[in-house]
Amino acid sequence: MLYHIWVRHHLRPGAFWSLPKGERTLLTAFTLHEIDVLTKPTPSSLSTSKGKGRRVIRGR
Repeated sequence: MLYHIWVRHHLRPGAFWSLPKGERTLLTAFTLHEIDVLTKPTPSSLSTSKGKGRRVIRGR
């Protein structure tokens, strides 16, 4: 999680730990939510991964 905060938001781990506990808790919650949103598949990727959609057959 700290790596994500550093890479995406340029907040170093030392700066994170120097924040008050309430701000660290809030940033942790926001970051975990952001990571969850980023790792969920999008609806368009679900429809293509199930094999639905138009099928194109070449050479016939």
